[in-house]
Amino acid sequence: MYILGIDGGGTKTICVAARADGEILGRGMAGPANYLKEGLYTARMSLTEAVQKALDAGKADREAVVAVCAGLAGVGRLNDRLIMKRIFAEICPNAQLILDTDAFITLIGATEYQPGLVVISGTGSIAMGLNDKGETARAGGWGHILGDEGSGYDIARRGLMAALHAHDGRGPETVIRQKVMEQFYLTSVEELISLLYGADTTPRRIAGIYPIILEAAEEGDEVAGQLLENAATSLVQAAIAVIRKLKMEDKIFPVAASGGVFRNSVKMCSTFQRILTGKITGAHLIEPRHPPEVGALFVAREALAKAG
Repeated sequence: MYILGIDGGGTKTICVAARADGEILGRGMAGPANYLKEGLYTARMSLTEAVQKALDAGKADREAVVAVCAGLAGVGRLNDRLIMKRIFAEICPNAQLILDTDAFITLIGATEYQPGLVVISGTGSIAMGLNDKGETARAGGWGHILGDEGSGYDIARRGLMAALHAHDGRGPETVIRQKVMEQFYLTSVEELISLLYGADTTPRRIAGIYPIILEAAEEGDEVAGQLLENAATSLVQAAIAVIRKLKMEDKIFPVAASGGVFRNSVKMCSTFQRILTGKITGAHLIEPRHPPEVGALFVAREALAKAG
């Protein structure tokens, strides 16, 4: 008998295959699985490919899979879940399926079901927590139009705005402007218009610019540094909202910082930690104990145990 843990995000899909006791046998990686953004065909292909690669690496077959937990972006509505259930009925026909959000499996992987929080800053952003009563709460995760404050997309967008303000004379000079031009081989700032307003421009493409702002901040650029300060403050505000919902203000608990923005910037981590611990004394920053796909594996194993 085998179980699967799947992290299906807007950038890539990762699957881990394990024995029923949790021993990991293989991993597989494929493209994005958010069908609302990428389409149903792409999501199905990504999930199928990631699962098959993991099973091939573990020398297992689909018919022997008895439980699957998939943490997926874009499964908030009942109809979305029904669509995903039909896909998984084709991929692993004999498996019990647990569908949840990518934020939830990230939380479980980060804290191993212990009380605490995870704050995610990648292409998007969200905070999620678990208290000692087993209750969960979240803040953020509303997408690039209505939210995602403190995310890679948010940092990149505000960094580009700062560069244009400097060009206009409406804001202080910043190295972000020159770095963006060098990154995309531009001869003038005006060329950003055709670059970013094309039909193929996506939030993910804009978010891909955030490493430029992180680099500028690490080099001491004041504008970039303030952007990170603002982003970290937004993420702390989301964390505090979760802490209050779960009535954890007087508890001692870990907060795991997850996602590419934290992973790629020491300055972002230290800024977030400084602001967080200055407001919530019982919170202490940790690195996630396990990646999200392993968190999904924990959920699948627990569901299998409960099923007897």
